[in-house]
Amino acid sequence: MLKNELRLLLAGTYINNVKEYGSLEEVYKIKQRSYSNLDKELDYMEKNNIKMTDYFSEDYPVQLKNIEYPPLVLFIKGEFKETELPIAVVGTRYPSGYGESVVKYLVTYLIKSGFSIISGMARGIDALAHRETIKNNGYTIAVLGSGIDVIYPEENKKIYKEITQKGCIISEFPLGTKPNRYNFPRRNRIIAGLAKGSVIVEADIKSGSLITARITEEQSKPVFAVPGEIFSKRSKGTNKLIYQGSIAVNDIDAILSYFYLELKKEAEKIKQNERQSLSEDEKNVMDILEGEMSIDELILKTYMDISALSDILFDLEIKGLIVHTPSDGYRKL
Repeated sequence: MLKNELRLLLAGTYINNVKEYGSLEEVYKIKQRSYSNLDKELDYMEKNNIKMTDYFSEDYPVQLKNIEYPPLVLFIKGEFKETELPIAVVGTRYPSGYGESVVKYLVTYLIKSGFSIISGMARGIDALAHRETIKNNGYTIAVLGSGIDVIYPEENKKIYKEITQKGCIISEFPLGTKPNRYNFPRRNRIIAGLAKGSVIVEADIKSGSLITARITEEQSKPVFAVPGEIFSKRSKGTNKLIYQGSIAVNDIDAILSYFYLELKKEAEKIKQNERQSLSEDEKNVMDILEGEMSIDELILKTYMDISALSDILFDLEIKGLIVHTPSDGYRKL
């Protein structure tokens, strides 16, 4: 991004609903923000490896483009990666021993299963989710409710540094923005937007984590809630989510089986689309192929010559519809 564009973005207030505006110049005209020290901020960003992207850039997270009120600007510290299975893990700032044990258990197995973890770097469940991810050599993203240069709470200085080395920190707020309480509900839409689902571990009935759960549901994504003691204040929110239809996390399989089925459905959809685009000869081979069959058996049943049949079998392999087995046969996937 050119320095002039950065100046424009820093000078303009970060308007949420960018779909109403056609260009950065128009945004700038609508709502100006006067900075007398733009160059100082740009120099600070450069020295501290803080990058900036905007809604119109190619490196802007694809997941956020389709959410309600996508942030116009994102500040990023660390390496941002769009992983295949990002999932949010959030919860109370004051977890019980039970809640801490659950986070350690879930995050460990989620990382081993190929997930990346998104959270808000708040005290409690959030910070623990980030720490356990790093401990298990996983990838994590922290979304802040303050400027990217403002570490809150201060006790998270160490984890902040570790996240920038093993993942990334993200914020939509201008540099120096204090962690005002009304920033966090806004922050939560980004957490939900980046993730394919949210896991809520211990939450009071008024917890901000329930906002993340609501937004996740509004985005047609799964909400997983960890059940807790009926007399515990920390479990009132999660137990209510389960009562309202969220998926109860009795063990790690509750999460893994959901995404396994979703991935399987997606794979079946792709296969179906591939099946519909097959040539008549390819469809003929697919209809004839039952169990594992050798190329000689297929020649006898299809009446094709070996050269033509080999080409078709190769194309079907490339399309992911059949596999060439170690015993030199072919079978459907």
